[in-house]
Amino acid sequence: MISWIKGELVSSWQANNKFYILINCQGLGYEIQTLESVTLDINKITKKEIILWLKHIKKEDSDMLFGFNSKEQRDFFIQILNIKGIGSQIGMSLLNKFSVNQLINAISNNDKKSISSVQGIGQKMTDRIILELKSKVITKQIEKENLNRNNFLEENKDLDSIFKDIDLTLQSL
Repeated sequence: MISWIKGELVSSWQANNKFYILINCQGLGYEIQTLESVTLDINKITKKEIILWLKHIKKEDSDMLFGFNSKEQRDFFIQILNIKGIGSQIGMSLLNKFSVNQLINAISNNDKKSISSVQGIGQKMTDRIILELKSKVITKQIEKENLNRNNFLEENKDLDSIFKDIDLTLQSL
C-alpha cells in the first residue's frame, strides 16, 4: 500500500474540475489527483520536491492515487469514502470546498445547507454524511480537547496540583 510519496514535481494541470500533478519519484512518474489547494501551493513553491499523503484506490478498470498535504486530510477523505454511496470525486469535491475543520464544524452543527452546497451532493446524501460522521467527529473533538487539556496541565504543574487538591476535597465531602 502506498501511504505517502516524496518526489520532484514534473507538471500540474486541471481537467474537468479535477486537479492533477505528476511526480517523478526514483525515475517513475506518478499521476496523482489532488485538491485545488495542493496544486496552488505547489505552483507557489520554488523548490520542486514535494511530499504528499496518498490514498490508493484500486478498481476493476483503473488505479487512482489521491494526494493530500496532510495526513489529517487523507484520513478524513478515507472516512468520507466509507459512507455508502459516496465515491472519491464527491470526497474530493467536499475537501476542495471546505477544510477539514470546516467540515467537522458543519457536521457537528448539522449545517446541511453548507454540505449540500457541494456539487453532486443532495439532501439525502447530506443527511447520510451527517449521520455517519457525526459520532466519529464528536469523538475526535473530545479526544483533541482531552489531549489539549492534558498538554496544558503538563505545562502548568501548579494548576495540575491545585486541580488534584480540589478533586480530593470534593471527594471527601
